[in-house]
Amino acid sequence: MTYWIVPCRESVFLIDAALEANKEENDNTFVDWRQSNNFAVGDVVFLYKSSPKSQVAFRMEVMATSMSYEESTDKELFWKDKSLFYDGLGSHRYVRFRLLMIYPEGFLTIKALREHGLRGNIQGVMECKDEELLNFLKGDLSETPSIGNSDTEKSFVSEYTEGEVHEVVLNRYERSREARDACIAVKGSRCIVCGFDFEQTYGEIGKGFIHVHHLTPVSSIGKEYRLNPQTDLVPVCPNCHNMLHRKEPPYTIAELQGKYNS
Repeated sequence: MTYWIVPCRESVFLIDAALEANKEENDNTFVDWRQSNNFAVGDVVFLYKSSPKSQVAFRMEVMATSMSYEESTDKELFWKDKSLFYDGLGSHRYVRFRLLMIYPEGFLTIKALREHGLRGNIQGVMECKDEELLNFLKGDLSETPSIGNSDTEKSFVSEYTEGEVHEVVLNRYERSREARDACIAVKGSRCIVCGFDFEQTYGEIGKGFIHVHHLTPVSSIGKEYRLNPQTDLVPVCPNCHNMLHRKEPPYTIAELQGKYNS
């Protein structure tokens, strides 16, 4: 499997419109992209919206490659720059990207990517080989800003709804910040894998800091479900969190504890 960063200029191609048009009844959403690199089925693509967004907006999976124009869903209406649509029309090959995840605004920004290993700008399709950058891109969204209602009272209850679908331009999955807080309230802020405690090491500034890992990723369920913070979430330090996501599906807690102990 290869990981790619693919830039999209919305002044040229209207990616949101293409995804909205290619949303199927079985919740599959995809876009057909003019192929310029050696993509393979199963590869993962992080689609980067260039200025003014300047952030990774979507995580996608390669479903098909080397498609003809006739096999693709490419249309003039997806192109803001119509001249580029007609340039070489019919001679291009296409790759199909299936939508896996929509990232919230302000998370995978160009600044954040540079802080985690990216060098320079994202001007063309690039294979992501830098280990630090790849771990950051593959990380779980437990620590990202809440997409939902921030005014919700943060009180512990036995279950929280996750994966609620909001109709914007595309389906966007909401994660429950209250569920994360409840997990820490019940299980504490010590890493369940290695035992690291930020407060013990860094003092007051580390109090209560920890990542929370979803034992079953919301993105893999794709529908609303009932989440119990006591059974479905665990506290893990950032290092162990990255290690859990070193493969897909992620390692189990027991598997990673075994590697750590050995």
